[in-house]
Amino acid sequence: MILLHRITPAVLAAVVAAGFSFLIFFEGRLLIASLLLLLIVPLILGRLLKWDVKRMAFWMFLGVPTLFAWSSVFFFLFLEQDFARLLLAIFVLISTWLYAENLFTFYHLPGSYQAYSLEYLSLMLSIATAFFFTSGAYGTQLFLQLPVWVPSLAVFWVVLFLSTAVFWASKIAHESAVRFSVAAAIIMTQLYIAFAMLPTSFMSNAAGFAVALYVLLGISRAHVLEKLSKTVLTRYLVIGGFFLLVVFGTAKWV
Repeated sequence: MILLHRITPAVLAAVVAAGFSFLIFFEGRLLIASLLLLLIVPLILGRLLKWDVKRMAFWMFLGVPTLFAWSSVFFFLFLEQDFARLLLAIFVLISTWLYAENLFTFYHLPGSYQAYSLEYLSLMLSIATAFFFTSGAYGTQLFLQLPVWVPSLAVFWVVLFLSTAVFWASKIAHESAVRFSVAAAIIMTQLYIAFAMLPTSFMSNAAGFAVALYVLLGISRAHVLEKLSKTVLTRYLVIGGFFLLVVFGTAKWV
């Protein structure tokens, strides 16, 4: 039985590779690619997690990589260059495999698990998911001429889940996690609306959104874990400010 779980990360990586191959090289096979990336990926992950649906851990560990895969497909639809599409596919493949590999170790070989691996991977995938999803949301809003409040509703729920997953992986008490997750979702939804007003590209706005979410989650985690100090706060603000300057300083303003 453990052998089946052992090969699951490799199988998952193969499914992701096949899904993006259909998207990149066989554009008419969108249905097959969608089935692989949107349905088969969570099914494989659920098998790796032993379908323990009664535990919170199952839904957190399943939800983060699943939402990551779904958001990457959403983002993919707005990419025009094949090179960018290929880079996205490679990034998603490696990230998904790495997350699944650590899930296997955590569940089936706990003695070999490296502490905090899933915590940091959950944060990384959550930030990447935020970028992918908001890129797609901004692109959809522009393409369909939607009022900004329509995608902002989806952004609220996505950020709420991602924040909850990050706080949960950080072993933060449920009450505190819920309170800070709701606050983060409200703040980031307002920021999403603010960025939507800027005369910049949807990718620049999404990158700024992802940077802001990283700073907010980092400071919130440090505060709840009682690790927030002047040095930590300064580090997050400097890093966030630097990347925001890079993003909007190099963006094309209309």
